[in-house]
Amino acid sequence: MDDIVSQWYEDTKNVDEMQDWNPELKEWEKTVAGHFPSGARILDIGCGLGREAFALCDLGFEVVGIDISKEVITRVKQLSAAKEYKISFFDYDGEHLDFPNESFDVVLIWAQTLGLLYGEALKNRYLSECKRVLKTDGLLSFSTHDYNYLKENYPNCLDGRKFFPYANADIYWEAFESDDLIQFADQAGMEVILCEKGKIYRPEDGTILHCLCRK
Repeated sequence: MDDIVSQWYEDTKNVDEMQDWNPELKEWEKTVAGHFPSGARILDIGCGLGREAFALCDLGFEVVGIDISKEVITRVKQLSAAKEYKISFFDYDGEHLDFPNESFDVVLIWAQTLGLLYGEALKNRYLSECKRVLKTDGLLSFSTHDYNYLKENYPNCLDGRKFFPYANADIYWEAFESDDLIQFADQAGMEVILCEKGKIYRPEDGTILHCLCRK
């Protein structure tokens, strides 16, 4: 993963911001979770401070969280212990999933993390890794920023398909259209179940794009 991204998520002030995020699953995440098999073992990639992991654990799923940030993993382990959750959290290099083949029923790349994997080649390699650790018929769900929504509402933050939400910062998220997500799934050899705009919490929060596919 790019050094810009790694440095951003090791910065304590950026990690601090995550503490104020709404702990509930977003509307589109609830829809996707409805497709998961009961008691599924889930890999939560880019787990941050555990928003999704804790919520999914409360729904009866077994969750493993990974993140590129050692600062994040240190904090989320502390939070998990304080909340008495039995969730395993690990840091990793941002490219290679250190798990055996067919380890998980579901793999998540939520919070628009796919847009931090700069360049098509890296994303394709990464999605192949996700497919490798999925069981047969396992599910992969990933979300991205909606290019058309950003173009209409935040054109000043766009440079082509690069979305810069933070002023005077080098970090950006790549933004996409639905056809791009379907193409990523196809190139990974996955069957697309749904690909659509997703509601966040309130209408004024806007939309993201998300894709759910099957191995």
